[in-house]
Amino acid sequence: MLQFVWLFPLLFLFHDMEEIIGFGIWLDRNQNMLEERYPKISRTYRDYSTEGMALAVFEEFMVCIFFCTLAVVIQVKSLWLFWLGAFIVYALHLVIHIGQSIVIKQYISSLITSIIALPVSIWVILESISELHCTIGNVVGYSALGIMVVGGNLKFAQSLIGRFTRWKEGL
Repeated sequence: MLQFVWLFPLLFLFHDMEEIIGFGIWLDRNQNMLEERYPKISRTYRDYSTEGMALAVFEEFMVCIFFCTLAVVIQVKSLWLFWLGAFIVYALHLVIHIGQSIVIKQYISSLITSIIALPVSIWVILESISELHCTIGNVVGYSALGIMVVGGNLKFAQSLIGRFTRWKEGL
């Protein structure tokens, strides 16, 4: 597992750099379309700034580094399974970005790195499942745990975007 653990934060950064660099530009160019077709999503990003996005990504990256380090230091199968569950959630998030682009029929800021990172992620997942001698129950259970933890943290990270942006603008 040691040969795979640091691929998680590397792939995470690779992908999220595209989002940090391009999402604000994409959002500016597509705000009207989002408001018309996806008002709930549009409201999520009404207090968006690139700096706020960078802060949210930094927070998520620190959580990723923490759990990768914990798995390496403690070397307990349950932590490796949690790592795998979180990594599976990351891979699902890449699939979601690809799906978003297909649904709206245009490039979104995360598509290119999603397409590049997904095959590598699938390979890491399959190799990790083999190395950890996972059962289907392990994979499903720890992926569900990953969805809860990563999903909860994502909600927190997205709230940081708005809070930081409002603070930055003095509101």
